[in-house]
Amino acid sequence: MLASADKATLDGADFRKLVRVRRWVSWSLLLVLLGLYLAFGLLSIYAPAVLARPVFADGVVPVGIAMGYLILALNFIFMLAYVWIANHFFEPLEKKISAAARQHNAAAALVEPS
Repeated sequence: MLASADKATLDGADFRKLVRVRRWVSWSLLLVLLGLYLAFGLLSIYAPAVLARPVFADGVVPVGIAMGYLILALNFIFMLAYVWIANHFFEPLEKKISAAARQHNAAAALVEPS
């Protein structure tokens, strides 16, 4: 059973906003990356000739290698984006929620004597 302070925290608008935005950001990045991996895998199964072509007319690097490195680079870029979002949006909101919960717990401790 949740204490009244915990219930107030979980029902708060800031907490709901944090959960909603964090879920949306996480799922969006995940689905984009999964789509890229799926596209790469399907290309390698159904159109290997596309991946075997060189990137440039006289080049030796095939499109598949370039796509693989591009996907790895996008993984890194998405990770950096998530860390930036977490540090600039999630962390301040978490601190605000935590401070409000501490304040509510302190107020509840004053009202309810032990």
